Amino acid sequence: MAGERTPTLRRRELAARLRALRRTSGLTIEEVARELACSPTKISRIETGRRGAVLRDVRELCRLYRVSPAEQDHLLTLARESKERAWWQGYDIGATYRTLIGLESAATAIAEYQPAVIPGLLQTPDYARALIRGTGERRTEEEIEDQVTLRVTRQRILDRSDPPYVSFILDEAAIRRLIGGRSVLANQLDALLTIAGRSQIGLQVLDFEAGAHPALRGPFGIVEIEESPASSIVFVEGHTGDIYLEGSADLKRYQRMFDQLRSIALSPKNSMDFIAAVRDEIRPPEHH
Repeated sequence: MAGERTPTLRRRELAARLRALRRTSGLTIEEVARELACSPTKISRIETGRRGAVLRDVRELCRLYRVSPAEQDHLLTLARESKERAWWQGYDIGATYRTLIGLESAATAIAEYQPAVIPGLLQTPDYARALIRGTGERRTEEEIEDQVTLRVTRQRILDRSDPPYVSFILDEAAIRRLIGGRSVLANQLDALLTIAGRSQIGLQVLDFEAGAHPALRGPFGIVEIEESPASSIVFVEGHTGDIYLEGSADLKRYQRMFDQLRSIALSPKNSMDFIAAVRDEIRPPEHH
């Protein structure tokens, strides 16, 4: 099973290959920067995927690293594909959000912990709309609807013929927070119960009785990408945008954290019962 060949993934593949070639050549970032008459920061950003490499830069790096013609052709192809326009690039969103969507589109598996809200991949349009309005940012109705459309379109990866396996752990606060009011939340919880019935989706609730746990500092996720040189990437959410971690120590730490959360959360069956009980508790009474 493999995800889409997104520009985000191509850029990261190119970055990882160029980084490996430089290390194999025995050159430092500073030495490469001197050869190309540019700043070390530029080389560093190319090697981490934070900056796209133009074809001229790739050719110069290939010359410097003495790569074969076949390898150069492959790297130039990656550079071209990394510049292709993805569907989400038509939306007014930040760079870190674009990266997250690109990674999700290429993922074979996603694990995510959310302490306060329903994850974007599971949000109903009404819930997403209320959440966006509640952020306090000044947006027109058209801008709000664009953001809602973006979130709904993100969810198409779950309907692919080869969808990623997604595993969500939601804190009880995310289940109970009345975003959009009782009716909107009740419908959102109905949607969770429906989607949790899919074979490629795992959903657990971390109830308040679980007490202190390793992820009290905030939300995070782990994206696995089968084709990528770095097979797993951690994203940690924050007010200034997501932070992406690829180091083996970070990956092990967050995977261990997610496994610990999974072990203390309610079982999938008990989680569904819990969500259904909360839904019934908060659903507004029908008027006859």
